[in-house]
Amino acid sequence: MTRDIPRDQWREELDSFSRQHEGWIVRVEVTDADGQRRTEARDLPLQGVSTDSPGSDGIAISVGQSPDDHMTHEVSNPVTIAIERTEAGAERALCIRARDGSTTTVEFRSPMRPEEVDGIPTR
Repeated sequence: MTRDIPRDQWREELDSFSRQHEGWIVRVEVTDADGQRRTEARDLPLQGVSTDSPGSDGIAISVGQSPDDHMTHEVSNPVTIAIERTEAGAERALCIRARDGSTTTVEFRSPMRPEEVDGIPTR
């Protein structure tokens, strides 16, 4: 199941998504318009996903916990944002399609509903 997020709700939905999933382990993958795939980040904690400044047209995905593994992936000119869900209703991935035809996917290693999570372990 996929739920498209209306453009006028992007900021609010991404803020909510980030609060619910902060610290969850993700993979960030980009699929170019020609189908080529590359992994930008693997098995890193999600810090957040946000629209850039109000005057800008981009989305920033931040992952990692320490200066050694922290990364921010920028999606320029996004045209759609959707949340993929499992059959059980858990959010599995956030998909952002850009005007150039590429799709950036933030995929959870272990999809589950936020109310099923016991908590985020501390290091």
